[in-house]
Amino acid sequence: MSSSKFEVNEIEGIYQIKIDVPFPVKFVCLYLFNIEDKKVLIDSGLNMGNWKKKLFSAFKEINISIQDIDYCIISHLHLDHISLVPILKQKNPKLKILMHDITHELLKWETNDANLKELEQEARATANQLIKYGISEEQGNRIVQFFTYWSKFLQYQKPDIIVHDGDILFDNLEIIWTPGHSFGHICIFDKKKKYLFSGDHILSRITPHIGNFIIPTDMAEKYKDHDFNNILKHYLTSLDKIDSLDPNIIFPAHQEIIYNPHERILEIKKHHINRLKEISSVIKDNPLTAYRISQIHFGEDLDEMNSYMALSEVLGHLFYLEAQNKVKTIEKNGKLLYYI
Repeated sequence: MSSSKFEVNEIEGIYQIKIDVPFPVKFVCLYLFNIEDKKVLIDSGLNMGNWKKKLFSAFKEINISIQDIDYCIISHLHLDHISLVPILKQKNPKLKILMHDITHELLKWETNDANLKELEQEARATANQLIKYGISEEQGNRIVQFFTYWSKFLQYQKPDIIVHDGDILFDNLEIIWTPGHSFGHICIFDKKKKYLFSGDHILSRITPHIGNFIIPTDMAEKYKDHDFNNILKHYLTSLDKIDSLDPNIIFPAHQEIIYNPHERILEIKKHHINRLKEISSVIKDNPLTAYRISQIHFGEDLDEMNSYMALSEVLGHLFYLEAQNKVKTIEKNGKLLYYI
């Protein structure tokens, strides 16, 4: 079933609600299904424009009311997945919201006005570091604006249930912590049907952005056993964890359903191996800033947002190589240069 505003598809007894977004990914997919006698929704969607209206129209098309939904499991913190949570909770106070501990801690921190100064300080520290990686001071100022701007679109909603890696819901749904695209990202695995709801962790045609995040000091201390810099290692480890589950079908938050999970996971891993090789070849006996490497690798004609994403992606790969002592750095004129 479809309309010009949204699509609702039934796939293997699962409703896929596909609604357009004003982002390059073009669509966000939510999933609604029954387990035992409960209705479970994966992600809440985007609280911008008429997205809410489209979602409720989609519910109506399949004769579902928000009051009929018992649980909403949030895959990660990004706006197109979490920002409608307060609206859904307001319309159905009995709806139980579930999110990972890290997602909750970051949501609580970013939406607390009392933390605005700390957020700005962390954003400035990040921007200053990125300046060392090659961007200009003017670009650094806009990075600070970027980090402090997007949090204004989020509203805090206390989750009813906080989940952790390995938690089991309804004796069947397993929570898989899959950091990479977002540090608190989770996938949800139906152990009986071997269906995986992958959020942005695994997509059918593109690889999700793997970068680095602003982490509040208290949280960094709480999770001090995790290396927040080497996010690519986390992501690749998460891919192996998913592959070991041997899912039959992957239901991603964007793009097409994945019916060949193992092959797709191998493709994504190969993609990152190739990127590591290409970055390594660029800096062999040729010290360069991470920003210059990103321009060579992704091109120089990107808009500022994508330029930052490209730099973040390259840094994720450089930190991965650095952790293995495969790259070296020197500082020159206040800039950090990477080389092999």
